[in-house]
Amino acid sequence: MAADNEFTVPEAARRFLEGRGYVLDGTMAAFIARWREWYTRASGMQSGEVHDFYNVPYTTVANGSSQKRHRRRLSLNPAKRACQEWASLVLNEDTAVSVEQPGANAWLQRWLDANDFWPTGQQMVEGAYATGTGAWALWADVREDVAASLKLRSYDARMVIPLSWDSEGVTECAFCQRVHVAGSPMTQLTLHRMGDAGSYVIECALFDKDGKAADPEEHGFLAEWDTGCPTPTFGIVKPGISNTVADASPYGQSVFHDATGGAIQALDMAFDALFQEVKLTEAMVFLDDQLIDVRSQDGRLIPVAAGDDGDRKFRKLAGQAGSELYEVYSPEIRTGPLRDALDVALAEFGEQCGFGQDYFTLDDHGGLKTATEVASDNSTLMRNIRKHENALRRAICQVARALLTVARVRGLDAGIEEDFGEVSVTFDDSIITDTKAEKTMMLSEVAAGVLPRWKYLEKFYGMDEENARAMADEAAGLPAAPEDPEE
Repeated sequence: MAADNEFTVPEAARRFLEGRGYVLDGTMAAFIARWREWYTRASGMQSGEVHDFYNVPYTTVANGSSQKRHRRRLSLNPAKRACQEWASLVLNEDTAVSVEQPGANAWLQRWLDANDFWPTGQQMVEGAYATGTGAWALWADVREDVAASLKLRSYDARMVIPLSWDSEGVTECAFCQRVHVAGSPMTQLTLHRMGDAGSYVIECALFDKDGKAADPEEHGFLAEWDTGCPTPTFGIVKPGISNTVADASPYGQSVFHDATGGAIQALDMAFDALFQEVKLTEAMVFLDDQLIDVRSQDGRLIPVAAGDDGDRKFRKLAGQAGSELYEVYSPEIRTGPLRDALDVALAEFGEQCGFGQDYFTLDDHGGLKTATEVASDNSTLMRNIRKHENALRRAICQVARALLTVARVRGLDAGIEEDFGEVSVTFDDSIITDTKAEKTMMLSEVAAGVLPRWKYLEKFYGMDEENARAMADEAAGLPAAPEDPEE
């Protein structure tokens, strides 16, 4: 059951797409909703599997009557933690995206910096790894049929509606989101589809809060715009794992799906039990009747411990009174076995989410080991980082290629070469290898003459050999290599 503020694609948007002849894939909707519940711990929901797990029933007995109550189970937010960890391991500010030609590369670097691509991209990847799918999609501020500015909007699986796909990926897609126009809530549906001219067209549809179609142009949106780009103007992001819940689906699978079978529950039960152990083994003070006051409530005399609200103070049982006015009972706390249970649960949760059993292991002080402490001997982690990087690389290259093409063909003069070359992505692998140490080692090899200078630029700056050689020569003050004479 979705919370009142949870986003769902409205029926009006679905009917619009079906009216255009698209057959929508609904096989993953229930899984996406369930993953979202675990990711948010069913915040704002009133029923369902996750809600029921985190709302623990108990019964209180007072004055001869019982009352059913609920308490919120404490949580380490395991599902959210797994997504945050993967997003920070795979994509961060040290990731580099570059393109071969210098003019295009200069424009791309300015765009990445101006649009905070890395921090916002990491948030999108986190959401995509939670719900199994996410996307970047091109958005343009069009003035007189020219793109005055280009942006990338982010979506998670709830907002992504694949329209055309095969085993190689999604080729046409719609994206749905809430917008506010002049203070009024509306739903915007954006289609990225192949046009008749062989380039991608971005089409916009609007619906008001009652599901009634609205004219996009009357609300400041172009109904349709030809981007001039022959390649997809969006990039679908999925974890680098197989979708085992729906065969041949265009959607991916959450990184913590396997852990919802018991590992998340075991981890939060162990954490909650540790807290309950501390709470329930607090010292209790048993008082003699001489220290008990009484007060009148509805004509009855209610005993009250003197001095404060009486919390953790109890009246001695009849026949148990002794010479002492009070007695303190302090049970022994069982932290050892509970800590062991928490450690086992952490290890299994890490294994189920692809980190390996040692990633979330507790250290001697009770804290979690950092990734750098475990990466050197965690082959599971290293293999899965590579899988996620390879899956993410395709989406980044696709949207970077679309940005460059649209900026050159339909944007303002950006100085981008017509054939700007291949887009490359270099991920920060310091979690797997010590990148700083590797750079230092390579610089020392360059200084010793073992390697040429351009090799360093090629490896760590993502340049091709030709541009790396030219930059290395320029930095050394050498003349540029003569161009080949025309034949």
